[in-house]
Amino acid sequence: MTDEAFAQDVLRIAPRTLYNWRNRPQAKPLRQDMQTELTRTLRDAPEAVADRFREMRPAPSAVGSSADATHSRTAYPSGLQVAVTILQNLAEPSAGQVAYRPEDLAATVLDWLTSAVGQAIVSADGSRVSSSDVELVRTMISAIDTIERRAGGAECRATARRYLHDVALPMLQREIQADTRSDLFSAVAELCEIVGWMYYDAGQHGAGQAYFTQALRLAREVGDHALSAYLMTSITHQALHVGQAGAALRVAKAARNVAESAGSPQVLVEADLLLARSHARLGAVGEATAALRTAEQSYEQIQSAEPRTWEPQWDEIMFASHAGTCWNDLGNTKEARRHLTQVWEGSGDRPRRRIYSAAELGIAATREGELELACHYGTEIISLSDNVDSNRAQRHLERLAAKLEPFKTTHVVRSFFDQSGLNPEGVTK
Repeated sequence: MTDEAFAQDVLRIAPRTLYNWRNRPQAKPLRQDMQTELTRTLRDAPEAVADRFREMRPAPSAVGSSADATHSRTAYPSGLQVAVTILQNLAEPSAGQVAYRPEDLAATVLDWLTSAVGQAIVSADGSRVSSSDVELVRTMISAIDTIERRAGGAECRATARRYLHDVALPMLQREIQADTRSDLFSAVAELCEIVGWMYYDAGQHGAGQAYFTQALRLAREVGDHALSAYLMTSITHQALHVGQAGAALRVAKAARNVAESAGSPQVLVEADLLLARSHARLGAVGEATAALRTAEQSYEQIQSAEPRTWEPQWDEIMFASHAGTCWNDLGNTKEARRHLTQVWEGSGDRPRRRIYSAAELGIAATREGELELACHYGTEIISLSDNVDSNRAQRHLERLAAKLEPFKTTHVVRSFFDQSGLNPEGVTK
């Protein structure tokens, strides 16, 4: 069981209480009646339950310690120095060959829950990082993000990666003005997340996962819980893409709890939608539709206040993309088409989003036996892909091709495969 499931199903306490214990071991987050019930549960429970509870809740003396025994069950040690070391290693040319590790997903969230904060890195030189330095980093982030969303590609990724490793990351090892530290760490975390998405888009999922994970550690270091929840949604996106729906569901649940606690409505919407998509991918119809309803409620409650630069810029098209995918996975063609057609028609300036909606619409058409329409969308993807350097775009074409493969003897489908250059015998379903 995950720690969250253990807390909720065995101890009968909310996962949020678990997070509070991890962050503030000396606090008493339970009401007296709940504390009495928990005490009774632990008294009557098997010894293994009591042992698990002790593992979950670190002793107060452990907070701030660089040697945290609670990490013995994780796949890697925690700590700020570890995060910086891993990021430095990703600067090596072999970073693109790093393997994606599904088994690290649970450890990533556990690391966020339990790692000590307020650590320091030995200064590499005598210079100081000021607020103006952070503003320069954010200006570069904005420029890189704009280019990446429009086109992406290897050159954009190389530029972002060089800036992260040559300029931004070394700032963490310099003396930092006290009132600047939080902003700096959050900014570098945001940049790590963008680079992670670039590697994810390129199909280099191990490197993408590593950047996402270290970004989460940096955000956790300065207590930026809203950003941490957002980074968890990026990790969930990738897990769904690589077929790890069970792990995606667990991370999405954590993201939702953290976003709710942090008071970040924009991230809460995304977490709710990713919960729905994870349930749908697992075939849990009732849970998926319930999560979609919750997502709709969260979307309606988004305030008009200006979101932070990294927060999702929600609009109906972005919401429809998630919802349409969820309905498609659930086999509800009518609802899927209603949402995804809106995405297709409203994403003219976002070629990758347009490619994605075309693939989903093609899959829905194939399900209904509308092969000519499905191949039309496939042809649109081929045309759009000429100007997009994206492994994900190619993967979307392959997903549609896999659905069309059983109909490869028909003239229209055979023509599609000839145009795509894909081998109908080689596409994976």
